[in-house]
Amino acid sequence: MKIFIAGLGTGNPNLITLEAINTAKISDVILFPCSKENKSKGVAEKILLNFVKPQKFFRIFFPMIKNSNERDKIIFNQIIEIKSEIENSSKIFFPVIGDSLLYSTGAYLIEAMRKIFPDVEVDFIPGISAHSLAAACAKKFLAMSDEILTVIPGTAEPEKILNALKSSDTVAIYKPKAVKDLKSIVKNVCSWKKIFRIDCAGIPDKEKIYEGYEALENINEYLSIIILWR
Repeated sequence: MKIFIAGLGTGNPNLITLEAINTAKISDVILFPCSKENKSKGVAEKILLNFVKPQKFFRIFFPMIKNSNERDKIIFNQIIEIKSEIENSSKIFFPVIGDSLLYSTGAYLIEAMRKIFPDVEVDFIPGISAHSLAAACAKKFLAMSDEILTVIPGTAEPEKILNALKSSDTVAIYKPKAVKDLKSIVKNVCSWKKIFRIDCAGIPDKEKIYEGYEALENINEYLSIIILWR
């Protein structure tokens, strides 16, 4: 059994790769991630259904909770429920938004799968990351020459966030909604040349763009990313 963790890009169906589409088409089962307990269609599923009509698929709920033990238990129990349906599959496809190797729910799925299927193999299909799309929308290179680019999760400890801001030329902040007093923290580090925030990057009818220090205020969207250029 092999499971493919595939990044579908940032939400724009035009940015999905051919490798992701072709691999999904030849997979026996597709496991779609969803963020709601009622297992309604998630963004990754909506994107992939533009290109693939799966014969067999299941939705896996990934709770957004800090308790990792509880999260892992919920995911594990869902895999147990469908074990008989997937145990004879040679190829399983799991699509995620953004890049498959950056803050990916695929890591949680693999952990659960290996507890049930110890010999499962894993392959990765990369996708366009949110910070790449945000930089493209800002029409500015992320980093050049000896500049340092840092990716920060907003859920990190405040001291780690501050230290990363101080030592970087360009910073991409994922989940900025989680950072308390973000504007004051950023302003106290230095005078940034360009600040750019994009909400729901690449998702039609939902994408919104903010520039300047106002981009650091009133962040209510979970799918937000901020890019700062020193």
